[in-house]
Amino acid sequence: MSHLTAVANKNVLDQQFLNDVLNGLTQQQKSLPCKYFYDDRGAALFEQITGVSEYYVTRTELSILDKYSHAIAQLLPQDISIIEPGCGSGKKVAYLLAHLVNVKTFVPFEISKEMLNYSLAHLSPLFPKLVISPLLGDFTHSQMVKQLAKKSALVDQTNLVYFPGSTLGNFAPVQAIEILQNFHRLCGINGYVLIGIDLVKDRQVLLNAYDDKAGVTASFNKNMLLRINKELNGTFELDNFTHQSRFNEQQSRIEMHLVSNCTQRIFINNVEVNFKQGESIHTENSHKYTLTAFELLAKQANLKLEHTWCDDNDYFALCLLRPC
Repeated sequence: MSHLTAVANKNVLDQQFLNDVLNGLTQQQKSLPCKYFYDDRGAALFEQITGVSEYYVTRTELSILDKYSHAIAQLLPQDISIIEPGCGSGKKVAYLLAHLVNVKTFVPFEISKEMLNYSLAHLSPLFPKLVISPLLGDFTHSQMVKQLAKKSALVDQTNLVYFPGSTLGNFAPVQAIEILQNFHRLCGINGYVLIGIDLVKDRQVLLNAYDDKAGVTASFNKNMLLRINKELNGTFELDNFTHQSRFNEQQSRIEMHLVSNCTQRIFINNVEVNFKQGESIHTENSHKYTLTAFELLAKQANLKLEHTWCDDNDYFALCLLRPC
């Protein structure tokens, strides 16, 4: 990607950030899109979350990869390219790369430049012959995905879109379908999508996973406000908000909120936003699926579920999808 293209993409992302924040905070139930957690500091905080004892997701998924990577690799063709939207550290894709033969290219696709650099630094020494082609952008933005996929010629080859970590569950069903449609586009000709989903389980296990005793998740949640202060001239006082996790039975999802401790007003780019005491900003959803519910969701993006791999406790699943 050229320097001018990267700058243009960044400008689009900055304006979209401001629009999304102002739109979300002027709704009756204030909200912020979870994709904006992941500035450089937020991405680093999330890496810390994956190591806390209460957060079972990462270690469970890694155990599935450790056990089944060879079986997954046998189902995929040689000379495939791997695209990982929201690649993070690249820790999980390393398990697959170790078992796949003749991977053509690895494409980390990130909204955070620091995480792109981090994954590059982590994976290059492990796979010195691997061609790594970083892509800076927003995988939830359909028009951006279309443009980037076309410019990089990803649509003209066979790809595996790898989306671990149950990130799809952060999005409402309509948005999740749109993201899966983006992955359908990115997988190219006769491609594949390998995606991690968090399964329905005991409520307390879920609540603890999103409100760890060390307070790392609380710092991660509040970092969204810090980012608004830095990038959008916001005036949030972080101590005036408390992190809270809730389970929504009807929607089968964990919700993260930032609850205002007092009546207050803040400004974002000179726009005033008022809070009542006890009013919350809804910052994240994490939907929990049954395999049947996920299969129906994928079908709406014209993807069919071909294989599933789970841990012994049925906490988590890796699902292999193909275009219908």
